[in-house]
Amino acid sequence: MGDDPYQGCLTALVDMFYYQRCGDDLDERIGPFAHPACHNTPARVYGTDQFLDVTGGWHDAGDFGRYIVPAAKAAADLMLAWQWNEHAFAVPGVTPIREETRYELEWMLKMQRADGGVYHKVSCARFCAMIMPHEEKEELIISPVSTTATGDFAACMAMASRFYEAIDAPFAARMLEAAKKAWDFLMQSDPLLFSNPQGVSTGGYGDRSDEDERLWAHVELALATGEEKYLSAAREALDAIDRTFAPLGWGDVRGYAALSGMQLPGKMGAICREWVIGAADRLLPRINAYGITMMERLPWGSNMNIANDGMLFYQAYLLTGDEKYRLAAEKQLHYILGVNPVDYCYVSGFGSHPMCHPHHRPSVALGICQPGMLSGGAASGLMDACAREHLQGQPAGKCFIDRYESYSTNEICIYWNSPLVALLAGLMR
Repeated sequence: MGDDPYQGCLTALVDMFYYQRCGDDLDERIGPFAHPACHNTPARVYGTDQFLDVTGGWHDAGDFGRYIVPAAKAAADLMLAWQWNEHAFAVPGVTPIREETRYELEWMLKMQRADGGVYHKVSCARFCAMIMPHEEKEELIISPVSTTATGDFAACMAMASRFYEAIDAPFAARMLEAAKKAWDFLMQSDPLLFSNPQGVSTGGYGDRSDEDERLWAHVELALATGEEKYLSAAREALDAIDRTFAPLGWGDVRGYAALSGMQLPGKMGAICREWVIGAADRLLPRINAYGITMMERLPWGSNMNIANDGMLFYQAYLLTGDEKYRLAAEKQLHYILGVNPVDYCYVSGFGSHPMCHPHHRPSVALGICQPGMLSGGAASGLMDACAREHLQGQPAGKCFIDRYESYSTNEICIYWNSPLVALLAGLMR
């Protein structure tokens, strides 16, 4: 893998997305995790007798649902990773990142309704047992349209249209047209915030506001087209949005608007550059002895937040050349790879003390840990029975248990791997 000690880890983190493919025959290159195509029957639109082909995409997490909101974050992270260091992916044996990202984008396109609105997710009605993907045979249900999914879709498709334009112009044009249709739907719609419909209990990815998703959509369409209606919408939304921080989460995508918005013309670009640097500066004083910006309370999926912070610090370093930001970005990576209160490398298959028992159905079903997956990590809320049984009284940084039953501390997700791919690729530059 060359002289870079991180290359093997990056390769495994990217390969994870191939392992997570839905609706595809996964071949022998992934050994025991190979399986025939799964979830390849038409899915029913909730509350109707309409069935649609929504095959493809990535399984979101340790379950087999596919959700637009986190899909947009994951795809955006992988595109940023390529932008920051395409050479890290031009290594023999590394999954072609543009090809893999396209697999998710093609599925996302199938989730758009004729009027431009985007269905929030497709899954079975409830989580299945710890079985292999092709063994889940329950009816697939497409949950209703939301404006958060539609906004994320519009932004991600417009971003991807720029990313693919030079290598596949027809695909880029198709995505841009879909982004415009989604934007038009947003402009005609009041907020449609998602909660699970009756009888469906899989991941919700609900939100309290769609303002950040709309902002990201405005910014990306302004960049993709240069048209005044998108520029004007971006300008107005930038003036109205809280620019204290620049989150890169699935529930708050302001940071993606900021990172892309730096390329906007004139004052808007300057505002976004100041936004990114200012947000990084507000995080720097929070860094503690373990190098991360939080410890007293760690949320579910804390390692995503830590990798997200690393991405923001790395972008501030690119803008300024100031080594303090690069050092801060490196500290986020070091925490994830083992410099943490539980002494775990949170990436399966790496380090002297790796996470080995994730809440991940194929790993549990086979009794073998799939490599290259980032655990959610310590979560102080003790949000599952296993965590409550074993972690009572522990400080936040030690609220982690390497057992598959603890979904709140030890699940895996595509949108946890993706920011770590971006952070690692950037720091390898």
